[in-house]
Amino acid sequence: MCFLVFIGHPYVEIIEQPKARGMRFRYKCEGRSAGSIPGEKSNDTTKTHPAIKVHNYSGPLRVRISLVTKNQPYKPHPHELVGKDCKHGYYEADLQERRIHSFQNLGIQCVKKKDVGDAVSCRLQTQNNPFNIPEPKIWEEEYDLNAVRLCVQVSITLPSGELYPLEPVVSQPIYDNRAPNTAELKICRVNRNCGSCRGGDEIFLLCDKVQKEDIEVRFFQDSWESKGSFSQADVHRQVAIVFRTPPYHDPNLTEPVRVKMQLRRPSDREVSEAVDFQYLPADPDEHRLMEKRKRTEGMLQNLKLSSIITGSSMPADRRPFSIAKRTLGISKPTAASSLPAVASAGVSVKPQTSSFFAPAPGQLFAPAAQSSLKLDPPSSSSTGDTWKFLQSLTVDSQPKAPAFPSQTRVSRRVYLVHAEASDPSVLSVAGDPGDLLHYS
Repeated sequence: MCFLVFIGHPYVEIIEQPKARGMRFRYKCEGRSAGSIPGEKSNDTTKTHPAIKVHNYSGPLRVRISLVTKNQPYKPHPHELVGKDCKHGYYEADLQERRIHSFQNLGIQCVKKKDVGDAVSCRLQTQNNPFNIPEPKIWEEEYDLNAVRLCVQVSITLPSGELYPLEPVVSQPIYDNRAPNTAELKICRVNRNCGSCRGGDEIFLLCDKVQKEDIEVRFFQDSWESKGSFSQADVHRQVAIVFRTPPYHDPNLTEPVRVKMQLRRPSDREVSEAVDFQYLPADPDEHRLMEKRKRTEGMLQNLKLSSIITGSSMPADRRPFSIAKRTLGISKPTAASSLPAVASAGVSVKPQTSSFFAPAPGQLFAPAAQSSLKLDPPSSSSTGDTWKFLQSLTVDSQPKAPAFPSQTRVSRRVYLVHAEASDPSVLSVAGDPGDLLHYS
C-alpha cells in the first residue's frame, strides 16, 4: 500500500553532486562506452556516484534524469544520457521504497555541432523539457557543448495511484575534460620546489591542457598571495609553463618558509590541487663574485709557485720561434774577396721590355727568354776577358708557371747583374727571390 507522510511538503535533494571535472564526454562514433558519471566524493580508492534523497515521503516513485544547459533558463541540452534504462537521451525508472537512490550507470554522450539541431528537435518531440521553456526561446542562443547539468525530476505516487511531480532540481555543472577552457587543472611536475625569497627563479611546470590566455600560477600563504611572472609565449603546447617566481613579502628571511603553489583559471576561478614551495633566505653573494675571486687568486698562486720551481728559463720545446724570411741568391761561394775595381767596370744588363716585360697570358716570362738579355760591351779593354765570359753565358728560359686568371696582371722587376772581375763565374742577382735566372 502506498501512502504519503505529511510531515512536510515532499521535495528532492541531490545529496551527492556529480564530479564537476575529470570526465570526458564521448562521441557515439568512438565506439566505446561513455563511462559512468563519478560522484563528487569519488577518488582513486573509493568510487561514488550521484545520489538523491526524497524528503518527507516514503514509498515508490518514478525518476527521470536528463541533461540541461549550464546557464538559466535551463533548456534541454543536445547531449544525451546513455546507459541502463536510458532512451531518447534521458534516464527514467520506477524505484522502490527507499529514501536514498544512487545512479551508477549514467554516461554522457556528446553530439557534433552539425547534429545539434536534430538532437534538440528530438528533445522537444519526446517532451523532454523539464522547465517548459517555450520553443522559440530554445532556439535563441547557441549551446555550450562543453558543459551540462543533470536535471532530476521525481514523481511520487498518491494513494489514488496517480503520479504527483515534485519540483525538478539541477546539479552543479559537469565540464568536458576534453576542452582546455573547462578541463580540470592539474600540476603534473615541477623541476624545482624552492627558490630565493627575492624571487626571479625560473621554474618549468608540466600540467594538463590549459589555455595560455586564461591561466596563472598562484603562490599563497595565509593572507599573502602573489602570481608567477610569464607571458603567453611561455606556455608550450598547452601542457608546460615556464615562469619566474614572485618575491616573498619578507625579503629578509633568516630561515626557509613553506608556501603553496597552484594553477588558477581567472575566467571561472577554478584552481588545481596545491603543491608545496619553499622560500629560502637570500644569498649574500648571489652572483658568486667571492667564489670567482678566490678561484682566480688560487690560479695566480699556482702560476707563481710553478715559476719559482722551474725557474725563469722555458723548455726548448715550448719556446716561441720565428720563421725568417726566405732569401735566395745564385752566387757561388768563393774564398776570394770582391774587388772594387769590378764595380767601376760599368757592366750592366739591360732587359728588353718588349719581350721580357710582356709575357703571354699564363706565363711568368716571355717565350724568347733566352735572347731577352743583351750585354753592352765595356768601354775599357782591361775587362775584355770578363766581357768574353759574360757573352758566353746563356740564360735558359723559365719553365711554364701555372696559369693565372685572365684578370691577373703579372709584373716583374728589372734585374741587375754584376760580374765579379776576379771571378767571372760569380753572378749576383738583385730582385725578387722567387724570380730566378738560370745560367750554365
